[in-house]
Amino acid sequence: MKEIEHKTNISLAPYNTLRIDCTAEDVYFPNSIKEFTLLLANLDNPLVIGRGSNTLLSSKGIKRPVILTKHLNKVEVNSPSVTVESGASAAKLAEMALELKLSGIEFLSALPATIGGAVCMNAGANGQNISDCFVSSCIYDSEEDKIKNFTKEDMQFSYRNTILKNQERYFLLNARFELKESASYEEIEKLMKENREKRKEFQPDLGEPNLGCVFKNPENNSAGRLLDECSLKSKPVGGAMVSRKHANFIINFNNATSTDYLNLMKEMQDKVEEKFKIRLHPEIIYAGDDKYEEDIWNKIIK
Repeated sequence: MKEIEHKTNISLAPYNTLRIDCTAEDVYFPNSIKEFTLLLANLDNPLVIGRGSNTLLSSKGIKRPVILTKHLNKVEVNSPSVTVESGASAAKLAEMALELKLSGIEFLSALPATIGGAVCMNAGANGQNISDCFVSSCIYDSEEDKIKNFTKEDMQFSYRNTILKNQERYFLLNARFELKESASYEEIEKLMKENREKRKEFQPDLGEPNLGCVFKNPENNSAGRLLDECSLKSKPVGGAMVSRKHANFIINFNNATSTDYLNLMKEMQDKVEEKFKIRLHPEIIYAGDDKYEEDIWNKIIK
């Protein structure tokens, strides 16, 4: 695999939205789906990262091989259908849809994620979800070493969850979406603007690195409200701190480590369970090999 771009012992701080300084021993940058599948077939337990907007990377480093999908950003348009590679920017796809007068993914304009991450966690906001317009996808099955076509039913979409998130054997290569043709740009642009303004009003500022919502909303409830009622806004642990704006966000305000983040996350979870007898479940995922951190994480997800 010498022809595939490969770097050793590099910091992943530029490749995660929390800006955690994490050194990865082996990092690959595929330039095509063919290269991506070749890596998936030959590397042992690779970690795939798009924008790193939902993954807490261990400050202690990553020993497993890392694949960065930043170059896998091709989009094929057969209006009103679009087929998108996993590394494409969700926000840029929303902008492209606006130019084509296609509606249905306006909420993506406010997400700092790739399509791979958005599909994997069934991202959504303001009444829209990625599953609403999802049609099918190409998936690499690492156990059977083959590419498969997954239907919407195969994906097992649920609230912030899919089969991709539950089973590490599957990797998204691309996804096809069926959007709606709009008579004007104005309506689409209005929805996109509303999504961006809500994000700006209620979520941390762009200058405050974070991973998005820490916990999923319990059924018929709000994780942010429960955490707020536990007076957790601005609560610090080391260099990590609960956002002043939204209690379901943790920001990196002073060179936070992943241990800081996990300890704060566990404290947030415990406070809500103690006060409301409701156990919050993580929306983010953790990637690392440190035993101390893994012990905290296993307590959080139990």
